[in-house]
Amino acid sequence: MDTPTDQKSLQRSSQFISNPAPLTQFDENSKREVLNHRLPEKQLPLSSHHTQNRFGNLFVFVGVFSIEGIILELNRVPLETSQLKTSDVIGKSFWETYWWLYSSEVQQSLKQAFRKAAQGEVIRFETKVQLSESRMMDLDITFEPYYNKAGKVCQILGSAVDITDRLIAEKRVTRLTAQIEAMSQVNPDLFFHMSIDGTIVGDVSGKLNDFLLPTKALHQKQICDLFPDSVGSQFELAIDQLIQTQKAAVFEYTLQSDLCTHWFQARLHPYLPEEVLVIIQDISERRTTEIEVNRVHSRLHEAQRLAHIGSWEWDPQNDTLWWSEEVYRILKLPESAHQPDYHSFLQMIHEEDRDLVSRVIVNTLKNDLPFSIEHRIIRPNGEIRYVHQQAALKYLPGHSTSLMYGTIQDITKKHETDRMIQEYRDELAHVSRLSVMGELAAGLSHELNQPLTAIANYSTAIKALLEQGKDISELVDKVIKQSLRSGEIVQRLRSLVKKRKQQRFLFNIHSSIRTAIQLISYQIHLKQIEIQSLAENHFIMVYADQVQIEQVLVNLLKNAVEAMAHSPSPRILTISTAAVERNVIQISIKDTGPGIPADLEERLFTPFTTTKKEGVGIGLSLSHSLIDGSGGKLWYTPNPEGGAIFHLSLPAFQPHQDHAASTA
Repeated sequence: MDTPTDQKSLQRSSQFISNPAPLTQFDENSKREVLNHRLPEKQLPLSSHHTQNRFGNLFVFVGVFSIEGIILELNRVPLETSQLKTSDVIGKSFWETYWWLYSSEVQQSLKQAFRKAAQGEVIRFETKVQLSESRMMDLDITFEPYYNKAGKVCQILGSAVDITDRLIAEKRVTRLTAQIEAMSQVNPDLFFHMSIDGTIVGDVSGKLNDFLLPTKALHQKQICDLFPDSVGSQFELAIDQLIQTQKAAVFEYTLQSDLCTHWFQARLHPYLPEEVLVIIQDISERRTTEIEVNRVHSRLHEAQRLAHIGSWEWDPQNDTLWWSEEVYRILKLPESAHQPDYHSFLQMIHEEDRDLVSRVIVNTLKNDLPFSIEHRIIRPNGEIRYVHQQAALKYLPGHSTSLMYGTIQDITKKHETDRMIQEYRDELAHVSRLSVMGELAAGLSHELNQPLTAIANYSTAIKALLEQGKDISELVDKVIKQSLRSGEIVQRLRSLVKKRKQQRFLFNIHSSIRTAIQLISYQIHLKQIEIQSLAENHFIMVYADQVQIEQVLVNLLKNAVEAMAHSPSPRILTISTAAVERNVIQISIKDTGPGIPADLEERLFTPFTTTKKEGVGIGLSLSHSLIDGSGGKLWYTPNPEGGAIFHLSLPAFQPHQDHAASTA
């Protein structure tokens, strides 16, 4: 296969010059002397020894060829250079000799050149010649026709000049030209030529030379005398580097002016053998921007570190994932040794949460919906951490697909704090339930006494009927019914009094409302309260802790009954349930009592706030905390007709975050 250099040579070889050009290897007298030694075309012998000596002393390449391209004579320099014998080339086609075997295209170009020369054209072109396995040379070749007395072309004279040095010089000129063009494009603030000993030798120009250099007479000045010592030493190091590498050297330095710091960039380029081209650019604006960007990045980095929030960017199409430094810290991964991708991150998610996280991300990609989810990760050392992730899609100009941007926050401490708060809340709820049971003791004993008394009476009747030999099956059924009623009352008491952790699940809120009403039914009948129930549907599901919700309902209903104890009739307690928005159920408890004083409304749900003389003031505060722990809200509004209305809203479904937390 031809090298790129060969291909360039082939391109040059195809550019023939038809205008006559003289041989550059010897003068016209020498040429005439050579031709005088030739015989007519059919009887031409080899040239004389004298002619061969003249050819051999000529530089590089001179030869005589037949019109078919057969080598008749050749100087000895190319033979000696390639270690070839005369027999290796004389009598052979020029293009079939060793020098041209490296490229079939070059051989074809030579054939074409001989055909044109045989037709009377002077052909000149550039190509490469192979002198040895490791050495190539650039040549400028000329083929010139020689005519006999009849005016016909009888031979072809060929000559070649080594143009390697010329091409190197041309490349150097091209490079220098490119440097000048590049310099003009960047619009440098100052540029000049400098010798390698640091002396400015000429061509000083630029828009800021009066500021950058303190004098206008710079010619033959030493660079170290014009700049501070620190800058001058940088120039010296850059010159040494350029001399050693023959490549451009770049450095930056600062100068003080009017109490301001100015940044500059100096670039030293190879120019002439003993000179360098110096280009100086004022980069103060760029450096100021970089410093400000670094400062902002540092602030963001510190903020992420303190808040334990990391940011990330994911390209789903190419599966390229970028993490901020804080993400690596959260995951306890070395930043330099880990290249993140989507699959590797999924493997770090706890196996019980992995499927949920994957489905949430897929849903975001399909429906362009942001997500917020809590889940667990497992660090390389096996430690489990709780994190909160938020992300959304963003379409950027120039991208065919969207990118996903997100944050990840380590909430392990928050999770532990929430767990401890929940434990305290559960403990307080348990104590509160015990307190409520004490307050309701009389009513509960009455409620339990009724079925027990009925069972005793039915048992006496059964005994009498048995002595009379009568059927007792009806009375037995009544005994069973009253026994079950007693069991339900005891079971409700046990569920409220039992110490337990929060357990959220879906249940029918109307069932809990009925349970709460039954627990205070004695007080309701004693105070002559009328219960009204307003519901669109008698089967409404909510997602919460059923026991705690029933505790809140008992507390709110009991407060309403006590508030209406001294109110005139009718005393109406209205309980309404409705779906107020998507996946939210609202329960409202309205009484016709005196209402809440205006000065207590703002702090109604703070601890130790009460309207009762014997009250402690933790009932509403605890109820608010329990509802909040179930993902709901509790608030108060005055009853326009007189009295108070307490509203509580509860979720009607299981949120994603709670699903991930419940698997923990």
